[in-house]
Amino acid sequence: MRFAFPVAVAALIALSLPAVGVLFADGAGYGPDLNTWLETRGGLSHHLAVSLPAAFVLLAVPIGLIVLHLLRLRRTQVVVSSTLFWRASTEDLHANALLRWLQRNVPLLLQLLAGILFVYGVLGPRLHAALGSGRHFIILIDNSASMAATDVEPTRLDWAKAEALKQIDAAAEGDVGMVVAFNRAAEIRQSYTTDRELLRAAVRGVAQSSGQTRLDEALRLAAGLANPTSSTENEAARPPNADPGKERAYVPVEGIAAEIHLYTDGGFPAVAEFSLANLALEYHAPPVAAKSNNLAVVRLEAASGDAGQLSVTAAVRNDRAAPVLLTARLDALDGARAVRSYTKSVRANATDTVEVEFTVPDPELPLRIALEGVADSLALDDVAWVVPAVARNARVAVYGARNPVLDAFLGSAETRKVADITRLGAADLADPTKYLDPVRNGRFDLVVFDRCTPAEMPRANTLFIGSRPPGVSAEPKPVRNPRIVGWAGGHPTTRGLRNLYAVPIAEAARLTNLPPGTERILESDSNVVLLAGVPRPPFTDLVLAFPILDDAGRWNTLWPLEPSFVLFLRNVVRTYGNVREGITTDVTRAGNSVTLRCTPGKRVNVITPGGRSESLEPSDRGESTFTGTSELGVYTATDGSETQRFAVNLLDAEESDLSPHPSVTVGSQTATAGEVRRPPRELWKWAVTAALLVVLAEWWVYASRVR
Repeated sequence: MRFAFPVAVAALIALSLPAVGVLFADGAGYGPDLNTWLETRGGLSHHLAVSLPAAFVLLAVPIGLIVLHLLRLRRTQVVVSSTLFWRASTEDLHANALLRWLQRNVPLLLQLLAGILFVYGVLGPRLHAALGSGRHFIILIDNSASMAATDVEPTRLDWAKAEALKQIDAAAEGDVGMVVAFNRAAEIRQSYTTDRELLRAAVRGVAQSSGQTRLDEALRLAAGLANPTSSTENEAARPPNADPGKERAYVPVEGIAAEIHLYTDGGFPAVAEFSLANLALEYHAPPVAAKSNNLAVVRLEAASGDAGQLSVTAAVRNDRAAPVLLTARLDALDGARAVRSYTKSVRANATDTVEVEFTVPDPELPLRIALEGVADSLALDDVAWVVPAVARNARVAVYGARNPVLDAFLGSAETRKVADITRLGAADLADPTKYLDPVRNGRFDLVVFDRCTPAEMPRANTLFIGSRPPGVSAEPKPVRNPRIVGWAGGHPTTRGLRNLYAVPIAEAARLTNLPPGTERILESDSNVVLLAGVPRPPFTDLVLAFPILDDAGRWNTLWPLEPSFVLFLRNVVRTYGNVREGITTDVTRAGNSVTLRCTPGKRVNVITPGGRSESLEPSDRGESTFTGTSELGVYTATDGSETQRFAVNLLDAEESDLSPHPSVTVGSQTATAGEVRRPPRELWKWAVTAALLVVLAEWWVYASRVR
């Protein structure tokens, strides 16, 4: 037994070394790499249950225990009255021999063991083990645009479906499966069932889409079942008057450990901020060649040029390992028919992007560009469409007394390029032909009221200068010399404005009774709003609380002498006058929603490229949202009085990159094609339980000695 204690001490030191190493690795930032190594070599991983500083404090507990026990050796010399105590004192002196003292100190060994076990419990060890029978599995099938590639015959999607059917066939009778198809969005094609025929039918029914590849939503669907954050039992047990911020779980939430079989080519961004937890991820990638055989249109823009012509620019990417000579054909479309075509020969170097430019005299027709003579693996990205944006001037009406400052801006050549101005006096507000009839018919986009107020608001956006719309009031006494102390820099009217603090203002009204939702664009001290954006769906009323000139024609502010004043009026005209430049750069992709302007009260009918028709109900703001953009091509929308067109394209270099992706990253973990990442079993509970048992044993030893 003389060697029992040294062996026990050596065992405790050996037991503590892995915990110390893991903590220091986490402190140095190598925690994720260590997890990957541990899981690869031993099927283990860890996750700290407390903060890193707190874990280091707990690691110091065993050292503190040793120090406390050593402090017990200190004693004070005392004169005793009898030799009866000499023998006991002599025996106690033997405790100065540290080794002899420790050999008899079994409680210290047990306390150290308990402390080390608690450290392991805090480390949160997890064992990644295989699942038994009666397992749950989820089949995720990528049906995005890249899965239409033919480098795996007949297509990558067909390969994925065939492999998924093999997985279903291999399932045991008690296994429960689910099928999810995903691209930009995810859809449950078959919920959990043990009926393998239903699962097979769901897999066979997955159709090719034109969307981008995004795994986020599909993983959230799977995690919602495997890692739920709440349960019906917990909600039923929750007291009705729980204090806010003090909620807790009243019934433990039990997740469902499940295997995820991911069938995809891996062409999607890494999924950050996601934990697999109870999910075992198995990544199945199609057997594709090392180098992509694909050419793609990755960008398409159109802009109005000189003499009414249209300048079209397309970017073509060659992912092949060799240069390619191809033909780019641009068609001007009338419906589905090409009324004019233009072609150009293009040489694209290996793994390079080249631009192709066309100048066409068709500024209003939809255009389609197609790559000819490429014979690549993916046809969806060989074609793209663009609907040229028709330049549109703002229709602006100005009512009010003569104002040389305002008239100078409205009459400038720069303003006349983007706006058609109608100038009228304040007295014309009473003339039905000059005010009521045109504003009721929506003839203007923006109406400016300079020191005057109409009896009836127009069907248009408005700018009130030194006056207020009906329903907005002001205190009788104006605010003297208000100073601009803040403004909403992200608002369209203040975009690019600088140095507004120094703008002198003589008088301004203190606006009151502003409705909910009012934007406070310019503000002064004492809660004074100098420029407000008052909502009047579908329009907005801008209220400038101070006039430029007073009723006597005197200057009320020197703001017009600053460049920011001209920029402010320019922003108002362009934004609230609905100015459209003749440039098309926005890209609408499959699955995106499109907002369509329409006449309030009129339904919008949308015709898809495939000829399908969908009718939309307009909102109170005179807008309709169309979400059925699953097809690539040109869509036509009309409300009976106005026709709008928009194009849906792929135009995604990442989606067109068909090179293989041998691994995918989800959160801090990386899954390699063919490898299985099993759901972990938590081991920290066993470590804590063992520590508690050791504490009980230490108490028993201590109690035995006391007796």
